[in-house]
Amino acid sequence: MALMRSTSRLPFDSLVGDVPRSRGMRPWRALGTVRRYDFESPDYQFVSIPFSGDAPVLEGRLTELQLQPGLWLHCAEVQDLHSMASRVLLEPGLRLVMVLAGELDVSIGGAHLHLRADGASSAVVSMPEPALFERRWRRGKWERKLSLHFTPEWLRNHANLGDADSPAWSGPFGSVLSLPGGGVSVAQWTPSPLAVSLAEQLMLDAAKPVSGLLRLRQAGRALEILYEALSRQDGAIPGLPQPSGMRPREHERMMKVRAFLDDEIQQSQAAILPIDDLGRRFGLSASALQRQFRAAFACSINEYRRSMKLQRARAELEQGGSITEVAERAGYTSPANFATAFRRQFGVCPRDICGRV
Repeated sequence: MALMRSTSRLPFDSLVGDVPRSRGMRPWRALGTVRRYDFESPDYQFVSIPFSGDAPVLEGRLTELQLQPGLWLHCAEVQDLHSMASRVLLEPGLRLVMVLAGELDVSIGGAHLHLRADGASSAVVSMPEPALFERRWRRGKWERKLSLHFTPEWLRNHANLGDADSPAWSGPFGSVLSLPGGGVSVAQWTPSPLAVSLAEQLMLDAAKPVSGLLRLRQAGRALEILYEALSRQDGAIPGLPQPSGMRPREHERMMKVRAFLDDEIQQSQAAILPIDDLGRRFGLSASALQRQFRAAFACSINEYRRSMKLQRARAELEQGGSITEVAERAGYTSPANFATAFRRQFGVCPRDICGRV
């Protein structure tokens, strides 16, 4: 899902991590249902389609922003509606992908890449030349993912940092700057708690109204993740700070807590587990649970629940849902309270986006 940038000019190129370059610095977002014909293009192909006509193929939230010229951020929280495959030719560059929930199952230039939030969850991909991207869809498969695309132009502009005799990009990923002829290079890595926290902050910020200062902060976080990903290929990250008190076992437990919360939110009819009970379920006191969750994901458990519920609520409103009913399902006692929280997160009122799809 949404790992790469396509050469086509599709209105929903974010399925493979792209929007048309003509969009410039404007943010691009899609919420709700994406249909088959949204992807119609000579170089985008669906394979083994189990339906006919303009059927819905994807449901969720897609966001793409250009943080700097040649540096693109793509966020996806989506669910497959069918089992099938798709193919598209992708432009060259350096890509970094982090699966924060669910799984990703793709091939790039013939190299298979299968990432899961509960295992190998991140990868860096170097593409000196365009390559075929193939995605395997599976009905009901859910993924929550962040990816970064650094174009060859961006890489050339940053090839030497400080010392003209010391290239910044070396090792297996330096080939993206070389002459045509190099192949796709893929390396998986396990992100630190700090990198996961930065990715979560980028995911949350991507849903907010864009400002110059926010874009600057997003670019800084993206570059810090890139630094860790490339440094990990040499086996060491000199001087990289780690969240205070976060040991690997604690971070692994917080990943399981977040997966539980994601399932809880997906099942909108399920009762919300109180913090004390949630702590007991994972062998922690309420205070320890809250402290470790914030260290891992830069927000409290309730803040995370609220943000994810509002994302779900926005998708329902886009599909024509009633504000009163959507607010109730999101856990708000009145439409007014819901509207206040909604406006604080998205910068618009619920009624401004009702039935937009």
